[in-house]
Amino acid sequence: MNRNLSRATEIVCETVTLLSADAAAAAVTALDSAGLLVDPARSYGVLLHRTLSGWAPTDQPLTELEEQALAWDASCQHARQVASTIERHLKGHREFLRVQVDGDRLIVSLHITDQAQWAGWRRFFAVQHEPGRKLPHVQAGEGYRDGVRVTLLGYDMPQAQADAAARAAQPYEFDGIVYDLARPLRDADGGIWHHQGDRADGMPLLSLAGRIERCSLANTVWQAGPLTPVTDTPSTQVNPVTENGGEAA
Repeated sequence: MNRNLSRATEIVCETVTLLSADAAAAAVTALDSAGLLVDPARSYGVLLHRTLSGWAPTDQPLTELEEQALAWDASCQHARQVASTIERHLKGHREFLRVQVDGDRLIVSLHITDQAQWAGWRRFFAVQHEPGRKLPHVQAGEGYRDGVRVTLLGYDMPQAQADAAARAAQPYEFDGIVYDLARPLRDADGGIWHHQGDRADGMPLLSLAGRIERCSLANTVWQAGPLTPVTDTPSTQVNPVTENGGEAA
C-alpha cells in the first residue's frame, strides 16, 4: 500500500473544505490506482522520456542488465515484424502452413509434397542441410531471414524423399535431395542437364544439353538449382569418365 495515501487525503481535505474525509480518500485512492501518486517504497525501474523515434532512457547511464533488456525487446519486436512480412507474402503458397514467433526467433511450418519445394524454401530461408535433423514425418533446418533466426519445419518431407528414391532408376542423394541420374534435370532457368559420368570421388558430372563441358552436381545445384526431374525424356548418359576426368566448372 502507498504510504503517502493518508497524507494525500489530509491535503485534499484541507484544500477542498467542503469535501468529506471519505470522499477525499476515494479520490486519492483513485489517483493512486492511476499511478499518479508517488510511492516511496516502490521501484520504478528505468526512467524513460519520449523522443521523435519513440521512448528512450534518460541521460542516466544504463546498467548492463538494462541494456540487455532493451536489446532483447528490440530483437523480439524485429522478429514480430519479420513474421508479419513472411505471413503476408507467403500465405498464398500452398506449402505454407504458419509462422510462429518464439521470442526473437521464428518457426516456419511447411507441408512438403515434392523435394523441389523443400529445396526452394531452404534457399529462401538460407537453411543448410543437417542430416541429423530428420524425424519420421518432418525435416528440420536452421536458417535466417532478414536477420532473424528461423527454424524451418518441412512436414512430410521425409516421405517425399523416400518416394523420390523409390521412383528413381539411378538414385543419388546430395544435400538432402534424391536425384534420378537416369533422367534429365531441369534447372531454375529451364536449362536441361544430363548425367555424364562421375568424378573419381563419386560426385556425378552433368552437362547442359548440346554442350560437352561438364559440371559437378554440387556446383549445378548451388549455381542453377533447384533441379527438378524431366520425367518424359531418358538421360543421354555417356560412359563414365576415367579417374583423371574432371569438371569444367
